[in-house]
Amino acid sequence: MVAAIEAILHSHPEIALFLTLAFGYLIGKIKLGGHALGLVTGALFAGLLMGQFAIEISPQIKTIFLLLFLFANGYGAGPQFFRALRQDGVAPLLLTLVVCFSGLFMVFLMSRIMGLDTGYSAGLLSGSLTQSPAMGTAIDAIMNLSLPEDQKRTLTNHVPIADAVCYLFGFWGEVLFVAAILPKLMGFDLEKEAKALEAKLGMKEDTTVRSAYTLQAARAVQLETDRFRTVAELERECASGGHRLVVLRVRRANAIEDATPSTALSSGDVIALAGQRQALVLFADQIGHEIDDAALLDIPVDTANVIVTNAEIEKQTLGELATERDFARGLFMKSVVRGGQPIPFTLQTRLQRGDVVSLIGTPASLSRAADDLGYWERPSVLTNMLTLGLGIAVGCLIGLPAILIGGVKLSLSTSVGTLLAGLFCGWLHSRRPWIVGNIPEPARMFLVNFGLAGFVAITGLHAGPEFIKGLKDVGISLFVAGVFCTCIPPTVGMLFGKYVLRMNPVLLLGGVAGAQTMTAAMVAVQERAKSQAPVIGFTVPYALGNIILTTFGTVIVLLTSR
Repeated sequence: MVAAIEAILHSHPEIALFLTLAFGYLIGKIKLGGHALGLVTGALFAGLLMGQFAIEISPQIKTIFLLLFLFANGYGAGPQFFRALRQDGVAPLLLTLVVCFSGLFMVFLMSRIMGLDTGYSAGLLSGSLTQSPAMGTAIDAIMNLSLPEDQKRTLTNHVPIADAVCYLFGFWGEVLFVAAILPKLMGFDLEKEAKALEAKLGMKEDTTVRSAYTLQAARAVQLETDRFRTVAELERECASGGHRLVVLRVRRANAIEDATPSTALSSGDVIALAGQRQALVLFADQIGHEIDDAALLDIPVDTANVIVTNAEIEKQTLGELATERDFARGLFMKSVVRGGQPIPFTLQTRLQRGDVVSLIGTPASLSRAADDLGYWERPSVLTNMLTLGLGIAVGCLIGLPAILIGGVKLSLSTSVGTLLAGLFCGWLHSRRPWIVGNIPEPARMFLVNFGLAGFVAITGLHAGPEFIKGLKDVGISLFVAGVFCTCIPPTVGMLFGKYVLRMNPVLLLGGVAGAQTMTAAMVAVQERAKSQAPVIGFTVPYALGNIILTTFGTVIVLLTSR
């Protein structure tokens, strides 16, 4: 039976690949300490196990998976990556550089102390710093070394072995270290600091951050006062109490008209008042009483996702935009996504170019908002294949040129070139969406997950036959090295952020987690802080760290191959 299965897998390796992905998904569901292994880690372990059958799959297929992942990953990180380099201030950039280069230094130091070869060194980096994409750039760089083919094959097989040994502590060790140990080492109460930061930023105490800029309800209120001559006066009085209510419509006798700031009001008029539920309840009782008027409240409402491209928008807070921009009438914000992460927002929040804001309001107000904010990205399930195909092709061409220095062929490689192309396309789409076609977020995430999982699965299949031997040879020493490489960089980052950058400790923890691209660590910090605030410090370092650590796969090969 086993021989028959092995024969089928050898003659049809595509079956082995998809079985590896399926089993990898199941392995990735395993939870330890409340956090799952994840698809990518599961695919690696499944590949190493399936690789015991010595199944041959073309390396070109592995390359295709990697390029799909790198382009999609760069496309998502592009807006925040370039913005951070130019505008976001030096603190997030410096913090990310310190954390990432501390990791690189520790990997290089431990590899020299323990006499690890280039393949094991690259796996130590990708596993201990939990950056699986670095395996791809490292393997690509190894294949460009001036070495015999059998030696290059051995080194590439060592990469996933070391990654598998180091990744488990790299993942759970960092989650525990960043969320639980670092705050104690730094001497601050995470929950207390989070509450203080929320108060400073104007956030609510609950973890689901809301603001008066969010539509909660619409009610029909009959006025019983003549103190408001116009809609503008009524809205100003409400705003003076710290709330934002908007009059959308007015019924006078049997006629209904859309409201503008200059629309006249008088006692007996019925107004459609929209805004935060609590403010509606309080204010309605002060100006009249609520009535049931279905016709008045039958207001066409739509939603829109708008990419912010207008630089002028960055100069004003959401509160200022709501009161000073004409497009804000009849418009409310549901969410803000920055760098692929939903962020909490308040009236003091400033939007950034590249942000995707989800809006709800009348069709006319949404159209005005899209014209002023940037670009209304219509819902679509279609991926622009011109962007995807041409972007990857150009990226590969960028990575082809090479120079020979000291017997080592140096080039960006097709993997790094594709990553750069993805960064540029993602950035350009955030600025000029009509030039670079869209890759819908669900499609982009599929490319990220499928591309990386497919790549590591095939990598594991190739390394499987040598896995047991490699584990016996360097397993213990690699694990010990990985512990140091996982824990030292965030410690250095926290010290640098606290004493040099003087960053808020909550944002600093989020930034450290982001610099090591550990979403799970950021979530753990949020849970312990009982606040969403850490994600504000997470987004920019996460975008930078993803790119820097991925390229470090190439760097560690160059450093250890001499």
